[in-house]
Amino acid sequence: MRKSVSQRILRFLRLVVFYICLLGLYLPAAAADLPAAGREERIFGVTVDDSWYGEVETDAIVEALRTMPVRPAVRIVMANELQASEYRELFSAISAVATVMAAPVDSYYMSAYMDVGSYLDRFRAAYEYLSPYVDIWEIGNEINGVDWILQDPSLIVAKVLAANDYIREQGGQTALTVYYTDPADQDLFYWLERHVPARLAENVDFAFVSYYEDDNDGYAPDWEAVFGAMARFFPNSKIGIGECGNTAADATDWTKIAMAASYYGMERFCDRFVGGFFWWNWVQDCVPHQGNPVFAAINSVIAQSVIADAEQPPRD
Repeated sequence: MRKSVSQRILRFLRLVVFYICLLGLYLPAAAADLPAAGREERIFGVTVDDSWYGEVETDAIVEALRTMPVRPAVRIVMANELQASEYRELFSAISAVATVMAAPVDSYYMSAYMDVGSYLDRFRAAYEYLSPYVDIWEIGNEINGVDWILQDPSLIVAKVLAANDYIREQGGQTALTVYYTDPADQDLFYWLERHVPARLAENVDFAFVSYYEDDNDGYAPDWEAVFGAMARFFPNSKIGIGECGNTAADATDWTKIAMAASYYGMERFCDRFVGGFFWWNWVQDCVPHQGNPVFAAINSVIAQSVIADAEQPPRD
C-alpha cells in the first residue's frame, strides 16, 4: 500500500470535510438559490445500475433525484440481459427529473460483443427505443480495461468508433470513458496514443475518467496533471470523472461521505472540466433518501461546489 505524505494529507482533509458535513456547516441550498451559470456549466452525476432491482422502487429513486439541489445527470447502466425496449419506463421516469446519460454497454459486458456489428446493433436498438429520454450516449466504457474485457484493443476501439459515428450521425452527444490507475500499472496516455485514432479523440463531446481508490490501494492521482493530459488528448471534449465510488467491502457511511466529498467538491481544473463524478453505488448508498447521511452530505457538497465554482476565475 502506497502511503505518501500527500495521501495522508488528503485523507485528513477528507475527515475534516466529513465533520463539517456532519455538523451542518455545509448548508444545503435550494435549487432556486444556486447560481444559474453554475448549474449550466457543471455536471453533478450519479449512477443507476441494475443491482437495486427488486429491492428499491423506481419512484423512490426519482424522488431522491428530485430532492437534489441541482438537476443531476444520471448515468443509467444497462444490463446485458435486458433488451433496450425493457428500459423505456425507467428512462422515461428518470428523464423527467434529470439529464440522462445512457450506457448501453458497460465494460463488464464488452466482451459479450464479439464484433463491430453486434456492438453497433446494441446501440441502434438503444437509440430506437430510448432516444427521446437520453441526452448523452456513453459509446465506450473503460475501454482500456483490457485485463477484464479480454479483447484486443483494436477490436475494442473499432466497436467504440462505430458506435460514436452512429450516434453522432443521429445528432446525439457522445461520451467516452477511460479507466485510470497507477501509471506504474498502466500508463493511460501511452495506451491512448497507441490505440485511439484522432478521428475518435477529436469527435467525442465528453471524455471521462473512471477511478476507484479501493481498486488502487488508495493511490492518489495528480488530478490537475491527469485532466490536463485528458484535455490535450481530447481537444474538443468536455472533461470529467465518469465513475467513482467507495466500493470496498468494509466501506461505512463515514468513508463514503469523506470520499464523495473529495470528488463532488473538486475545483475546476481547466475551463473544459465539467465534473461528472457519477457515484457508482448511489442507489444503494442514498435511497431511500430521507434521513440518509450520505445523501445529505453529497447534496451539501454539491451546493457548496456550485457556489464556489461561480466564484472561481476562468482557467486555461
